[in-house]
Amino acid sequence: MTSKLITPESPLLVPPLLAAEIGLTEAVILQQIHYFCQISKHIKRDGRRWFWKTLKDWGHTLPFLTISTIRRAIANLRDNFKLIDVCRHSEKTWYQANWFTVNVENVQALWNRICQNQQIDVSNLELSICSHTADHNKDFPSKEFTSQQHSAVESPKTEELEAKILECDQEVICQTPELELPQITHFVDEPEQDESISKTDHHEAHSFAAVSGFHNEDSGDDYTQPQEKSIQPSQEEVQEVLQQLREIRCTPQFRLNGEIQRTVRRYWANVPGAIAYLKEAVRTWKGIKSPEAVFVSACKEGRKPETQQAKSGVVAWFEWARQQRIVIAMSRETVYTPDGEAVALAEMMRRFPVGK
Repeated sequence: MTSKLITPESPLLVPPLLAAEIGLTEAVILQQIHYFCQISKHIKRDGRRWFWKTLKDWGHTLPFLTISTIRRAIANLRDNFKLIDVCRHSEKTWYQANWFTVNVENVQALWNRICQNQQIDVSNLELSICSHTADHNKDFPSKEFTSQQHSAVESPKTEELEAKILECDQEVICQTPELELPQITHFVDEPEQDESISKTDHHEAHSFAAVSGFHNEDSGDDYTQPQEKSIQPSQEEVQEVLQQLREIRCTPQFRLNGEIQRTVRRYWANVPGAIAYLKEAVRTWKGIKSPEAVFVSACKEGRKPETQQAKSGVVAWFEWARQQRIVIAMSRETVYTPDGEAVALAEMMRRFPVGK
């Protein structure tokens, strides 16, 4: 086997630094959206190139991803990272499909931040259809396509349908970022059930008009319980937390990705304690191989710094002891009994355990 490619099929491009920042699935789909925009002939009134694609079509393009995973990644790219825009330019036609484009300004800003974090030269983001490296991988003659073009080939029937859409379309401009992706029902926790997937595929095959929005709690499998709607964080609050995590000085440097954002939203009540726990770990531990894993684990398990946990235990004991008339006041490491006697806090906690 003399070829650089193990099979005679066109490989997908994966930007490695981008994948490390936003997640592998999100990076693959963002690269695909960029590629389809580059070859699209449809320029809307905002001056940007758009293309339309259904979830079923996405499943054919990326057969190694489930529909739910693709839907969740698109939601992250649009709602969390703000790297793409999704609109219903064909909403006046019978064929209800979403149109996609890249938010170039936000992608440029993200790339600049990645360059700064990686301490490499910051250069203007030159958007191209495919990299030189991918082009140099051509070792299969005749039927070879450039990277990603194989998966992007449109059938004549699809092109005719797209033309009909444009004839009927009145070039509706995107009025709000809250436009929905089609064929969204309820998300289920992984592992996905075959029955739910088959229902979604059946729905996609017979009706492209059914729509349900990407709400915060439904924008991915991990956005559901245990968080209540009343304590769901806003986008600004989430971004503020992510900025705090980004500024934590540790080696290796803390890297944001899709899992971090989902964890912050799902375990919002535990986030302050988890951040404090991570900072204490950075100061006191000999070394941290993965600060991201420490933070995620602290969020899920509700961990707090040892000093904070000890303080909360003392407060809980004092409240109990005061209600039992064992003590009446406390000052630092000393408590006072109803008789006015001053006793060491640790000694009183040993004498009178909570509940006994």
